Amino acid sequence: MLFVLKIIMYGLAGYLSFYSLYWFVSTFLGMCYRLQKPEVRNHSSPSMLIILPAYKPGKIFHKVASCISKAISGRNVRVYILLQEAEPEYKNAMEKLGFWVEEATFSHLAGNSYHHALKHVVSKITSLEQQNEWKPDFVMLVDKDNLLAEDFFENITPDDYAKYDVIQGRRCSINTNGEVSFFDTVSESLNDTMFRSAKSLFKGTIEISGSGALIKTEVFRDAINRLDPKAPGYDKNFMVQILTSHQKVRTLFLPYVKLFEEKTAEMDSYNPQRVRWFGEQYYNAIYSAGKLLKAFVQFGRFSALEYLIALWRPPRSVQILLVPALGTLETAAYLWNGSWWLDFPFYTVSTFILSMAAVSFLAKERLLIDALRHIFSLPKLAFSNAKNAAASVKKENHGKFIHTQHKM
Repeated sequence: MLFVLKIIMYGLAGYLSFYSLYWFVSTFLGMCYRLQKPEVRNHSSPSMLIILPAYKPGKIFHKVASCISKAISGRNVRVYILLQEAEPEYKNAMEKLGFWVEEATFSHLAGNSYHHALKHVVSKITSLEQQNEWKPDFVMLVDKDNLLAEDFFENITPDDYAKYDVIQGRRCSINTNGEVSFFDTVSESLNDTMFRSAKSLFKGTIEISGSGALIKTEVFRDAINRLDPKAPGYDKNFMVQILTSHQKVRTLFLPYVKLFEEKTAEMDSYNPQRVRWFGEQYYNAIYSAGKLLKAFVQFGRFSALEYLIALWRPPRSVQILLVPALGTLETAAYLWNGSWWLDFPFYTVSTFILSMAAVSFLAKERLLIDALRHIFSLPKLAFSNAKNAAASVKKENHGKFIHTQHKM
């Protein structure tokens, strides 16, 4: 019994130490990534379809549409709005802007309603191509609360379009005042640093966001058609599909190509959103592990293995609270009896490298003072995220898309 307990303790120490080191290395590599913004603005674009699957859009949707209209002005870009359970006013307003608008309902169908919506979109694109009406080179998903910067497309060069299959823009926060929205903003910025900038430094496959990624139509269609119907959410299973594709998908992160979004400010909206996000992460960590490992072996695709490692990471808020707590206890025990719990100061060393990564990142992003102001809210958030992560892996959440309800 004591032997088993010791094995478990070593396993937990190794797991948390590994992911503290992973956080440290990814963060510092990401902070080294520098990309020069083009001096000459690009006033042309390849043929493109912007897709807005809008489930119960709110008032901000009018501004979303207005921003898109300004960003695409004079470009070979069409906008397809798929309204779902929306008030009649939105259809009329979108059609006045010259957008292609359809209404549909998928909530009555079994499985992931967002997958159904995306497959519906793919069928529309295929129909247009077969009828020789129009064939977009790229598609881009935009969420119902995303505000495109007016110069969004001006900062993407013809060379970018020619060389890459996926071009990911940067999602920035509209609101960061509350504790929930602040931590959400930090998390998004960390994702950019660890999973986009760091991977870009070594020409790896970056992790796409749920929106703001320009994706070649064939890559998009192939991945959507291969989505696991039981997977919750969308973007992480989409990543699995492009990483396990026979064709290598070339990706690019452009941090100066920006869109802005509303960050969840209330816990009653935050918790369901995190159940969905953790559900995506841990479902794919468990059920897509075989596919990712096969791609690593078969194609020598290190990005597939690295993505699997990223999927198995603990919730950040839990990690950044738990590791220092265990490190403090471990150091106190050493000072008390002169020996380390596990013959090595795993948690003390992990606390040191995790703190270096967090402080350096927050200082670079000029968020350190705000983080200190919100630090006493972290235990509450970590506890909520631990519960959300546990709830996310339940069978009842498989094949489900939990929509986020916004206040704006």
